[in-house]
Amino acid sequence: MVKKAVLIASDKSGSGKSLFTIFLSRYFTLNHKSVLPFKCGPDYIDTLHLKHPTGNNAYNLDTVLINKEKLKHNFLLKLNSYDMAIIEGVMGFYDGIDYKTFAGSTYEVAKLLNLPVLFILDSSSTSFTIASRIKGLISLGGNINVAGVVLNNVGSKKHEKMLINAIEYHTDLKVFGAIPKMKDLVLPSRYLGIYTAFEVEENLYDNIVNTFSNYVDVEKIYENIDYIYNKVSIKKKSKTKNKKAYIAFDEAFNFYYQDNIDFLEENGFQVINFSPLKDELPENPDFIYFGGGYPELYAEQLSKNLNLKNYIKEASKKGVPILAECGGMMFLSNGIKVKNEFFEMCKLFDVNVEMTDKRQALGYVNVTSLKHTDLFEKGENFIGHEFHYSKIKECNEDFVFEIKKLTDNSVNYDGFVKNNTLASYTHFHFLSDNCIIKNIIGGC
Repeated sequence: MVKKAVLIASDKSGSGKSLFTIFLSRYFTLNHKSVLPFKCGPDYIDTLHLKHPTGNNAYNLDTVLINKEKLKHNFLLKLNSYDMAIIEGVMGFYDGIDYKTFAGSTYEVAKLLNLPVLFILDSSSTSFTIASRIKGLISLGGNINVAGVVLNNVGSKKHEKMLINAIEYHTDLKVFGAIPKMKDLVLPSRYLGIYTAFEVEENLYDNIVNTFSNYVDVEKIYENIDYIYNKVSIKKKSKTKNKKAYIAFDEAFNFYYQDNIDFLEENGFQVINFSPLKDELPENPDFIYFGGGYPELYAEQLSKNLNLKNYIKEASKKGVPILAECGGMMFLSNGIKVKNEFFEMCKLFDVNVEMTDKRQALGYVNVTSLKHTDLFEKGENFIGHEFHYSKIKECNEDFVFEIKKLTDNSVNYDGFVKNNTLASYTHFHFLSDNCIIKNIIGGC
């Protein structure tokens, strides 16, 4: 069976992958194609931007957090019901956790799934040399299916012609578009990445389509992204949704892997969103999940929501399973210091958090439990990812995890447990081979 699929990649971050992936996703959706969007790597901000223009949930393709066979099966299974898949790469094409094998990179995903690759390249401050960049991208890993090239940040028609001539003379690839420099059409960003989908203008996605359509031959792209697809049989699940999982979801908390939400639903949970910013309270929850986000931007508002803060402390005392990751952990702490002001949070854990101007952690980590708890055995191992600018300033709790960074083996400590509540800076993917969530919801 032939479907359509394309992976948008580049040689570096900041080349326009996000905008271009949004463009293709929205364009084909408006032209009556059912588009399933994906993001390579552990990012949870880009996936929301891909969900909005398609109306479909966006998923992560991460070969570090998920084993390769499970990832491949999951990808094909999800593609069953859609016309096409559009995948946004992460960082540069070969950027991952290993310089020899390129593990964890966009390249590894492209090879694993045999995806057609479309390179979008920042062509500012270069001309003929762009051909060498493309040849290097193709030859370093070898045996990849390259559909073509789109040029970004082109200076003029003369510049465009120079670039295209060099590429089509020195390579076998076709250039499907040349997008000029645009100061106004950008996704604004802050310390953890681009602004969330909650924060951009509603018409942004259609503006991207209306603008990029003038410079890109989308129909030519469509003709060159055939994907040989082997249909995967779906195992019917008979689980009744007789349990309730409450997910904190609003402008302050929205960093989640969609696979995590699906996992809960597939394991008998009715998933219900609630807003901590609105002081909403879960009703008879079997599980409460606080993901990451930007609680520091809404710290004053969150600090005033006494009903929710008291509710969470009482729910934890009663043994309700609670998972709080990064921003969620900050919310369960004593409070958050933002600049020179301290905002009181749930005070579930005797920990103070402080925002900094410097990144404190970024990358994949091996997590080892330091002690036996009701949630895991001593020495049990998990895989996770961390990315934060805040730090723990004062701590009167015992850490439950030793975390070792995969890229340099540096060691740190993380995680707090009280009753059936786990809070940590580390984000977990529920499809990981040894998944922390199985311990947390095991008794539900």
